[in-house]
Amino acid sequence: MKRKITASFIALLLMVAAMPFQAHATEFTDMNGHWAKKEIQYLYDRNIIGGYPDGTFKPNEPITRAQASAMLIKALKIPLVENPKIVFKDVSKKSSYYKIMATVNEKGILRGDQGLMRPGENTSRAQMAAILRRSFDIPFDSQPTFVDVVPAHWAYADINGIAKQRIAGGSEGKYMPSQSVTRAQFSAFLTRALDDSMKLGRYHSYVSQKGKTVEQNGFSYSIRNGLMKKDLKTDKSEEILSKLDFEGSDGIWISYMENWFDIIVYNDEVFIPYLRAIGQASELPMEYGVIRTKTERFTGPKDSMIMPSLSGETMRNVFIWNDRIYYTNEATKRDYYRTPNIPKDSKLTLNSVAMNGSDRKKERDFDARILFYEDPKEKSFIPNENQNNASVLFDHSTMFYFNKTGIYKYSLLEKKTSKLSNIQGKHMSVTDKQLIVTSQDGKKYVFKK
Repeated sequence: MKRKITASFIALLLMVAAMPFQAHATEFTDMNGHWAKKEIQYLYDRNIIGGYPDGTFKPNEPITRAQASAMLIKALKIPLVENPKIVFKDVSKKSSYYKIMATVNEKGILRGDQGLMRPGENTSRAQMAAILRRSFDIPFDSQPTFVDVVPAHWAYADINGIAKQRIAGGSEGKYMPSQSVTRAQFSAFLTRALDDSMKLGRYHSYVSQKGKTVEQNGFSYSIRNGLMKKDLKTDKSEEILSKLDFEGSDGIWISYMENWFDIIVYNDEVFIPYLRAIGQASELPMEYGVIRTKTERFTGPKDSMIMPSLSGETMRNVFIWNDRIYYTNEATKRDYYRTPNIPKDSKLTLNSVAMNGSDRKKERDFDARILFYEDPKEKSFIPNENQNNASVLFDHSTMFYFNKTGIYKYSLLEKKTSKLSNIQGKHMSVTDKQLIVTSQDGKKYVFKK
């Protein structure tokens, strides 16, 4: 049974949110040493927020939609709509807070649903992101930021938008969108939106972007004999890393910065897988690794760019997630090169290391088909080799893979595996909401991610 919210209760909430208590903010009895004390003081000094009659602020209590609306009206100095005609099922026109809810609704700051404004409902962190983005006209942003906010989430672009503006951060790579916003958290977010000097120190994404071409912050990155960076506004390109930067004198053959290799962009760095030391007898790669460089033109020592493979591992399917580098290693090597057109399963190990290559951890073992994406332009003596298996695909916080028994997904966040289908796969691709699998017989199947 739902609890009925009375007009007097909502009026009290609004009064607490919008009218400062007489005590100075620094004198709130429950704010000593609190992480948001500075931000709360900022809002208190500007008459935007207040405390409770007992001298407390209650920073850890959730903030309601009514309280958030009252704070935003005062913070943005928005005049209340006179004689509003909108009708809410749960807000009487006679209520003292009716004009506030009508104003935020008309301005598109906080929207109702089927005639309900739900003034006494707690505000979630996802709702908070949308409210602040609309209030301060912050652009949507499609760059992934948090490991627990996927592109299919309704507030994905809102959350990324306020994160990019250094208004909101997370904890250990998580944003926790469904959790209620506390009075302290909302105070901090609102203060950062109002004053640039109060913003977080830097923006940091916890999810990499991978592909032949990656777009981020108005630039695209791709391999065209060297690592190229293109300004998407001016269409001008520059080479930020050249093959000449890696010319060696040891005579060992290296395959790197080839346009059939994927690149990985993670914050202000680009990671490029490479092959090295091709065996004269086997004509197969003997060493794998990753080139690591900044998104600006490289000018530093060459050695700082090279991240070699660990203990001679294959180091395939590289992906960067939550400040760790993930990759797979094959238990048995070489045999599949002799019959590249015959699908075989191999035992793969998913490992992860810290960004500097230390702290190696085994995440899990799994079986996957040893297949590579065919590139008709590439006639290398390494059959279809591009360091990515066609049977393994990372997308945001999920690893999809297939073997002779079917299609699977593994959550990096929850560390759980689930089976999607019995289909015998050949290739995979993803959109924001779908996984698209091409089967061995050439048919395409679509799965909801």
